[in-house]
Amino acid sequence: MQELGEVKLKVLQLCLKVPYPPNDGGRIAMHNMQKSWWSNDIEVKVLTFNTIKHPVQLDQLPSDYLQKTKIEGVFLDNSVKFLDALKALLKGESYNVKRFISSEFTDKLQSVLEHNTFDVVQLESLYMAPYIETIRQFSKAKIVFRPHNIEYKIWERLFKNQNNPVKNGYLRILTKQLKKYEQSILNKVDLLLPLTCDDTALLTKMGCLKPIMVLPIGVDTSKYPLLIPPNNHVVFHLGAMDWMPNHEGVKWFLKRVWPIVEQKNNKAELRLAGKGMPSEILKLKRNNIKVEEWVDDVSGYFEAGQIMIVPILSGSGMRVKIIEGMAMGKAIVTTSIGLEGILAADRREVLIANEPAEFAYRILELLDQPELVKSLGIAARRLVEERYELHFLGKKWKEFISNS
Repeated sequence: MQELGEVKLKVLQLCLKVPYPPNDGGRIAMHNMQKSWWSNDIEVKVLTFNTIKHPVQLDQLPSDYLQKTKIEGVFLDNSVKFLDALKALLKGESYNVKRFISSEFTDKLQSVLEHNTFDVVQLESLYMAPYIETIRQFSKAKIVFRPHNIEYKIWERLFKNQNNPVKNGYLRILTKQLKKYEQSILNKVDLLLPLTCDDTALLTKMGCLKPIMVLPIGVDTSKYPLLIPPNNHVVFHLGAMDWMPNHEGVKWFLKRVWPIVEQKNNKAELRLAGKGMPSEILKLKRNNIKVEEWVDDVSGYFEAGQIMIVPILSGSGMRVKIIEGMAMGKAIVTTSIGLEGILAADRREVLIANEPAEFAYRILELLDQPELVKSLGIAARRLVEERYELHFLGKKWKEFISNS
């Protein structure tokens, strides 16, 4: 690898979906990684799946983005198919991973590696790991694995929260198969960049012997206005509802938490938004609950709410929406799992609650104390400026890569 200062570092970023527009947690994580590289004079090329679930017209992306990323995409139908899932189950293979194996992507990757020289190939998530062998065969670049989550941990928490014995059994098998695969690739890469200290500890416990550095999701704080909190009794949630932990958490909140809040405060209003919103939630028709599937103006949506909720019961990695909310100075109520990987403290930058009644009373506390809403928001913004600024994180990445 070239020494710093001689030439630009060149990175090939492999993405499981098109990173633009940055309108969900995974895309924001990948796009903000790109922005941190650009701010540190690092050259980037993107090779991505263009999935049937998250389709994007690449030629319609902003010209500046196309120029900076030289992005190329390969279509992938990664929809769940019953027969393929059954075959994987019987063979003891991880169907979660097999859905991202594509001969067309392998061919495109080989072509890119044969016609370009890279210092680093960065795998964005576990689902790009099937291409390690191709990278080794056609490139001398360091392979960096950036796990957005410890994937098996998400499924493990899901089956533990599942009361249906059939679903519980199936999720348990998927979890076992996914964990086996996840463990098998840890020492096949050169470096790892998990998002959180908790994930780092788990990777080490799983047998990882390679150099690891925690690199959280960052934000460009200049793009996030510090919002004046309204005193309007609006509680809100924004998150992709086709991600199971969000779906699970919002259903729990509606069933177990919100009834307590509305019973104690008849002015409280709940607003829910996110792509993939389940039909049973979209159909809710109550004066104090508003549901949307799409938000065009995210900043305006945040600005209109007094209290942000992130009711996560399962999952791994880092909740980017919490970082965004903190950057905008919002008062946030979340669970211990929701806050994993974020250095905020209970009652200093956020409020933490894990039980339904506790979660409800934290919301009620904020509804009754506008000054607490304001003080939490100011402290949250300060923390993001100090620890999660993109340029700082890009610099850390560059030093780690060059010194490892």
